[in-house]
Amino acid sequence: MSAALAPVSAIDHGHFYVADLDAAVDWYGRVLGLTELPFRPRAADGRYMATPKGQYCATIFPGKPPSDGDHTKAFRVTGTVFLGFAAALPHADVMGRRGTLLQAEDADDHGRAWSFYFQDPDGNHLELTTYDHDKVRAALGAQ
Repeated sequence: MSAALAPVSAIDHGHFYVADLDAAVDWYGRVLGLTELPFRPRAADGRYMATPKGQYCATIFPGKPPSDGDHTKAFRVTGTVFLGFAAALPHADVMGRRGTLLQAEDADDHGRAWSFYFQDPDGNHLELTTYDHDKVRAALGAQ
């Protein structure tokens, strides 16, 4: 596996609904550095995923995402990882919420944190966020 665009440091946990379990496990590995845990969730057709440090953070299920509101899952990263992710954009594996390739200038400054909002290939809403605000502002804020 090649290096991930944004190695995740923490989340607990999110449910993701996908059309193809194997393809989703591969995508979450390529883009966020997640790995599949060796045991199955209660729903035997799902997959447990963990951060590179082994923290369980996601369960992936077959099927369509629920349509009853916002189901964003936020992944926390360091400022260095956030800037590395920004530098890798645009990237063919990372689509913004509008269905176009995510761009570095799409980063949102929330005052205390910075975030990128994007989606996985099945339309699940994802957020990559960092609280290393000053570091990221110094690098991206002038864009």
